[in-house]
Amino acid sequence: MMLRTLVAIGSLILLALPASAERLRWSSQGDALSLDPHANNETMTLRFLSNVYDALVTRDKDLKIVPWLATEWKIVEPTRWRFSLRRDVSFHEGSKMTADDVIFSVARASSKTSGVSSHAAGIKAVEKIDDYTIDVVTEAPRPILLSQLANVYIMDRAWAEKNNAVPVANNNANLTGYTTLNENGTGAYRVKERVPGQRTVLVRNPTWWGKSDGNVDEVVFTPIGAAPTRLAALLSGEVDMINPVPLQDVERVKTTAGLKIVERPEIRTVYFGMNQALDKLSTGEPNAFKDKRVREAVYRAIDIEAIKRVVMRGASTPAGILVGPGITGYDEALNVRLAFDPQKSKTLLTEAGFPNGFSFQLQCPNDRLVNDEAICVALSTMLARVGIKANLSVQTKSIHFQKLQTQDVDMFMQSWASNSYDAYEALFYNLVTRDQDKPETKLAEGQGTWNSGRYRSPALDALMVRIGSETDPAKRQALIVEAHKIYTGDIAIIPMHQQWIAWGVRSNVDVAPLADDSVNLRTVTVNR
Repeated sequence: MMLRTLVAIGSLILLALPASAERLRWSSQGDALSLDPHANNETMTLRFLSNVYDALVTRDKDLKIVPWLATEWKIVEPTRWRFSLRRDVSFHEGSKMTADDVIFSVARASSKTSGVSSHAAGIKAVEKIDDYTIDVVTEAPRPILLSQLANVYIMDRAWAEKNNAVPVANNNANLTGYTTLNENGTGAYRVKERVPGQRTVLVRNPTWWGKSDGNVDEVVFTPIGAAPTRLAALLSGEVDMINPVPLQDVERVKTTAGLKIVERPEIRTVYFGMNQALDKLSTGEPNAFKDKRVREAVYRAIDIEAIKRVVMRGASTPAGILVGPGITGYDEALNVRLAFDPQKSKTLLTEAGFPNGFSFQLQCPNDRLVNDEAICVALSTMLARVGIKANLSVQTKSIHFQKLQTQDVDMFMQSWASNSYDAYEALFYNLVTRDQDKPETKLAEGQGTWNSGRYRSPALDALMVRIGSETDPAKRQALIVEAHKIYTGDIAIIPMHQQWIAWGVRSNVDVAPLADDSVNLRTVTVNR
């Protein structure tokens, strides 16, 4: 099998493991998109790299911000935060981390080719006080600064300059470089072997500054996109952990000797976007999605309870807005979907001038979300019942993401788990006007990166400026609620649900997923 016959290529770090080393064999449906810590604001990639790179702050098991590479901080004045850095931190290749590396990393993360620029948004400068003290100066009061910095990983400046890796190797924009396949972080694990899309081997970093709660010395990660194959690898004993478990197989894993299921709700919201800028769709027909009535017709044609019951097997929570429980800015009163009403859909289509419906291409991934392709198939069937023909195009997530960023697509499946745990991030990436569309209100580099529907609301864009700088929690929440009302009123997107996390693990493996579906390897224990 593939798991046994892969031949590793790429750089090797020759690290000997003790005879008693504990190994974790882990498989997921998709791979990290790159080893460059600033290339992709994709949850799987960021959380995978959190085992290799560290940030100034991180989140504990309860998702609270805690010190990490920074030991403490204080607000010197409303737009100036002072951070004290750890003095005992080394990069994997041996050099010491200092303020210069932090300054370099924040600047790199905010650059034009960065995929994580929103996490550096609002930062005017990072100033060096001494080798282990920095000031982060913001353009305005920045209530979410710590949440942002939790996703800005620190790189070795000298190493990046030596390897011509100062520019971000953003593979979603077809940019590659030394950091695509090589790393030099400060994290608990380092990369021993990397074959993109096939195999990545991590080994414990013996000089890590922190303390691990787990005992895993080596991790062999193998992405397996096909759910039946991934499940077979767990059942046969070839891997110790898989995520996700196909929903139809959860009970089978639960009742298999030596295996168990670990599950919990995820913060990720799945949604569909529709292109509202094109004059013609890829089918050559007029772009019906430009009409709000058509967007509403599509929304009302979706039987979300049927998708929950049949496709998701109950493991989902229907959503009416872009963010769910656990995210700052969530509002339960607004989290209500438009009613399923196929007859109303037909009426709306007729009113909009499409009595016989129309056809378009629906872009979907098949290795990113729980039952993503099955959801798209179900959606296509539901739309057909009201006269709308969806030509389904399904690809692996890497190709899917590239299409969403580099091409105009008719309608598409997307999802968002706010890595900052704040609604600002979800709105910034998915609903504010894209940089390419020359917004009236400029927020920061990278705004609207995933706004592939090319939705445009000057009112929402202007509101985001206020959300980004309001420090009073109640006033800020009111502003976010106003933003929710704008895009839901426009039917800019069609929220679907928050999926549930279901991991399958061997009984001798102790692991606890966070609500963002991350695998924190330093907390995993393999019991003999």
